[in-house]
Amino acid sequence: MNPEKKNNHVFYMKQAVSLAKCASRKVSPNPRVGAVLVKDGKIIGQGYHKCAGASHAEIQAIESAGKDANGSTLYVTLEPCSSYGKTPPCTYAVIKAGIKKVFIGVTDPNPAHNGIAVNIFKQHNIGVETGILKNKCAELIEDFRKFIIKKLPFVTVKAAISIDGKIATFFGESKWITSPASRSEVQKIRSSVDAVLVGSNTIAKDNPSLTVRTAKGKLFQPWRIVLDPYLSIPHNCNIVTDYNKNRTVLVVDKQKAEIEKFNFFIKNGIKIFPLATENGFFNPMDVLRSLTNLSIVSLLVEGGGETIGTFFDHKLIDKLYIFIAPKIIGGKTAPGPFNGKGIKNIAEAVYLQRIKWRKFKDDMMFCGYPVWNK
Repeated sequence: MNPEKKNNHVFYMKQAVSLAKCASRKVSPNPRVGAVLVKDGKIIGQGYHKCAGASHAEIQAIESAGKDANGSTLYVTLEPCSSYGKTPPCTYAVIKAGIKKVFIGVTDPNPAHNGIAVNIFKQHNIGVETGILKNKCAELIEDFRKFIIKKLPFVTVKAAISIDGKIATFFGESKWITSPASRSEVQKIRSSVDAVLVGSNTIAKDNPSLTVRTAKGKLFQPWRIVLDPYLSIPHNCNIVTDYNKNRTVLVVDKQKAEIEKFNFFIKNGIKIFPLATENGFFNPMDVLRSLTNLSIVSLLVEGGGETIGTFFDHKLIDKLYIFIAPKIIGGKTAPGPFNGKGIKNIAEAVYLQRIKWRKFKDDMMFCGYPVWNK
């Protein structure tokens, strides 16, 4: 492929990636997908998957192009579906539209579907190439990939810390360590996940709403998951009393939580997930498995330090966002973000890869992916 042609393909796939990023979590449990149709060097159709059950990105692109789709080239971030689900397979819509070539960012991670659309297109003499902007397209579906292959939510951790690694003072005060600009970015991160998880101490101390502030009315709000073994959170806290309370889940000790407390929360529309504990802590793997009952593909763990530390100790963190403020809190008892058992030797320290840094006012945001097998 000559460089000029390759640059054109990258350009059009970038447009498809940008479209895919427009999708909200209404698309869950489906992946985010974008598609662009090109003919004679011009984009003639485009689309992205807006919500589960709606037309897929390829179909929207074909419909927006109309008859001009015949003889065009399709750029799509994910291999088109090849089987019937809530909608007909996109592969046959591509064939019927007369599309002459298809560029695919990444193939379907589902082993039952991987490569099938590619083979179908080849059988119908449609040219196919895969791997254009592969990494960016793969990042779009990182949560979907894990959910499909491992049947578990993709776990992202967010923590806001001082430059000396504290998430609160020794007195428990944590508002606000980072700047409004950083907190605005956290809202964007929340809007990209199906659920937000915290421990009961976070609810008791901070009374957070755990909502996406920019989502008004009936627009998407993530599930709010609270690890609360003894149902100890206040009855008047925000997650129990606000308009979004029917998207609140309390994970409780199935043997020690009192039935009267159960009844209060259930009557108020709160979901209760009873699980076993050990020394007062849930096994986070049990928590993740229970959340699949709600088709939660992506989970954001926001705190506190013991909750994040437990996920760390069990090697269940897939991605990290750490916001670092240029402040010093100090104090040997002030909590840090990973207050689990931790590691014994530096050689066991968890290595992070695919590092990204961004600046928000005076704060720095660090993003990386743990490598647990090193």
